[in-house]
Amino acid sequence: MPVDDDKTKTKAQSKDFYYILGVSPNASTEQVHEAYFELNEKMGPYSEAAQTDPETQQRTWRDIKTAYETLSEPAKRRDYDKNSSVFRQTTDVRALWTKVTSGVQNVVQTQGQTQELKGAAGKIQPQSLEMELEVNLKEAVKGCRRQIVIQDPKACEECINLKPVNRMQCTTCRGVGYFTVERTLDIDLPKGLYDELEIRKSSQGKWDMRANTYGDLILKIKLAKHPVLSVLGRDVSVNVPVTLYEAMLGAEIEIPTATGRVVMKIQPLTQPGRVYRLKGLGLAGADQLVTVDVLIPQQLTAEEVVLFRKLKELSKERSPRESLFTNVQQIS
Repeated sequence: MPVDDDKTKTKAQSKDFYYILGVSPNASTEQVHEAYFELNEKMGPYSEAAQTDPETQQRTWRDIKTAYETLSEPAKRRDYDKNSSVFRQTTDVRALWTKVTSGVQNVVQTQGQTQELKGAAGKIQPQSLEMELEVNLKEAVKGCRRQIVIQDPKACEECINLKPVNRMQCTTCRGVGYFTVERTLDIDLPKGLYDELEIRKSSQGKWDMRANTYGDLILKIKLAKHPVLSVLGRDVSVNVPVTLYEAMLGAEIEIPTATGRVVMKIQPLTQPGRVYRLKGLGLAGADQLVTVDVLIPQQLTAEEVVLFRKLKELSKERSPRESLFTNVQQIS
């Protein structure tokens, strides 16, 4: 049976995703992420709530996931904001949703917040400035300080009081009515950055002449490619080659991380492809995954050949291919 997309879309818009996550409509993507992770601990599949009341937990968690998946993606969020703005300004509907989830006291608070938003709706809101900022892995893990240049519009004092037709003769702004001035801004970026993270700096963006104030500055983090390390989600990963002897006997080896070299211990009899996890060396407190590649010698001396043959004679291991023939006999 075909699904009615309009009805499904309307149903999704009938819930206030901002309220479900406990964030304001102006919340940054970083704040949306933080709210989701906090709710995951309280209401996620492995939380105490899932053990106490699984039916309610599953129903609530579906709403939380839907809200997060929508608000964490800029395109989906813009579409949601566009199509649900009328709903989110409807106090009665939002109050009903609040009553079901959080009780009467939160209903009163929500009504007050909604009325406050309505009162501010008539003001001209300054336009935000979005900028992409590339950082390397070290800067992402440890944080950094960056200097950026913003071009602010400034009203032309020579023709600000003239009629538009007379402004065309202004030699200062050439009739535009304003010109741009550069402003240098020092930005402290916190540790724990990751790709596509959005950081909002309130009132630090471009000057908006209509609103007569500065808009917000939205920094979109872009993670630069590392020559050795890879990124999987928020985990950092690296393939590390080790010799046959190190894998068999165990060893302490140096490995590269986002912030420098560290010493890692390899257990004896480490198999090719084994993954070691180094806690806290990834992005935003995640881990670094170290995959071991065991290298087979490409050349052997005559003495090494003798020793390897001796080891083969001493070995009590059965052929690793026996199971292949056993399985074949069972199905033939």
